[in-house]
Amino acid sequence: MPNYVTNRLEINADRETVQNVMDFLKGKTDEDSTPCYIDFNNIIPMPKDLLIEASTSGEFGMQYIIAQQRKPFNSQDDLKVIQWMEIQEEKVREEALQLGMTYLRNWGKYGYPTWYEWSIANWGTKWNAFNQNFEEPNVLWFDTAWAGVPLLIQTLSEKFPDIEFLYAYADEDLGSNVGKGTIRNGETDMTFPDDGSNEAFEILFFVKPELKEYLELTDEGYRWKT
Repeated sequence: MPNYVTNRLEINADRETVQNVMDFLKGKTDEDSTPCYIDFNNIIPMPKDLLIEASTSGEFGMQYIIAQQRKPFNSQDDLKVIQWMEIQEEKVREEALQLGMTYLRNWGKYGYPTWYEWSIANWGTKWNAFNQNFEEPNVLWFDTAWAGVPLLIQTLSEKFPDIEFLYAYADEDLGSNVGKGTIRNGETDMTFPDDGSNEAFEILFFVKPELKEYLELTDEGYRWKT
């Protein structure tokens, strides 16, 4: 399981403008009636062709096709892929080759074989937003996997150039992987302090204020209260 990163996005604008931003970000409601306050596809749409299985088998299938094209100038890695493919059962081999061919087509058309690589490159995280909540009047909360998404918010700001966004995020690994700052019209003014620094913990408390009562500042930095 990945580390969950809590994201806080404050939209500094009047109520009507905030609503316009939220209408733009809004995704489809889940089957269990859970509202979707933010769908990354509304900021940077993912090509639907990439919504296919991201698997080791498909990766091997793609590499096998490439290795066949390189003959007789195969590397050691090529030979390992060829050997792996040749010992598979026919059904497994056919499925791997079919998926590998799709990966190659996607790579040529979009620069990425599947949703996984595309998401990390374009959104900054492998999944769409989850665990979402909107706090009146203007704060959007959501979680991401492994990383914050400042570049995605930068793109959002270009679509609403007159709005200042105050964006902050904090990893569940307390005091690590945090960032905070303002973003407006594609211009960012953010800080990304060193892991474990006092500044990193201050950003953590901004994103997760409920944790402050459990930690205290000592000569060695923030520590759990005893």
